[in-house]
Amino acid sequence: MPLSGNIESELFKLILSAGIVAKIVLLILFLFSIFSWAIIFYKFFQIRRTEKNVADFLGIFSKIDSIHQIDPSINEKGDNPLMNIFKEGRTKFEEINRGKEGLNIIRRRLRGVIEGEVTYYEGYLPFLATTGNVTPFIGLFGTVWGIIHAFQQIGLQGTANIAAVAPGIAEALITTGIGLATAIPAVIGYNYLLSRVRKLTTRMDIFADEMLSMLEAEGISTEQKPEVKSKK
Repeated sequence: MPLSGNIESELFKLILSAGIVAKIVLLILFLFSIFSWAIIFYKFFQIRRTEKNVADFLGIFSKIDSIHQIDPSINEKGDNPLMNIFKEGRTKFEEINRGKEGLNIIRRRLRGVIEGEVTYYEGYLPFLATTGNVTPFIGLFGTVWGIIHAFQQIGLQGTANIAAVAPGIAEALITTGIGLATAIPAVIGYNYLLSRVRKLTTRMDIFADEMLSMLEAEGISTEQKPEVKSKK
């Protein structure tokens, strides 16, 4: 335990004694790390809440025979992409009943709703991908700068002893380590969250097909049938 405390204390001292360039690099990496962890936690709880709302809604949807058996006001609170798809499909269904549109229009509209929902749930994930790609190179820049600093000290002091090169090497190692510590969680978080979003997207696609089948079963056809006048 005391050894761990000494290591942390020495690491903190090395950061404080680092040059201005190294400190700027560390500050940039720290900001990337803070935003990345905030996004990871936010998206994790958002997607988990959404998955629960979706499961609850599917439990209701599986018990109905007509779209009119579901109150559109249910599940108003919280994220629920299936409810948004359902409400859009029901609205278009009522318009079709008044002779405005056909089933193909509903299909295209639901596809637009799904694309909007996917964009919403993928929000902020590109930042994690950027963090995973960029921060190792930012850390590498700090590494190169630290090595340059070490060689400058060798030139100034005319010796390559440990006291001359230690500060520059310390800067190089710290920025390298912090760069990797920032990038690795961001990459893991991005891949994990993206896989959850893709599963949610698949569930939306399946639900849209199920709803279209239900609408078709309720009398909507892909082509509007001409009215047949009865002979007197």
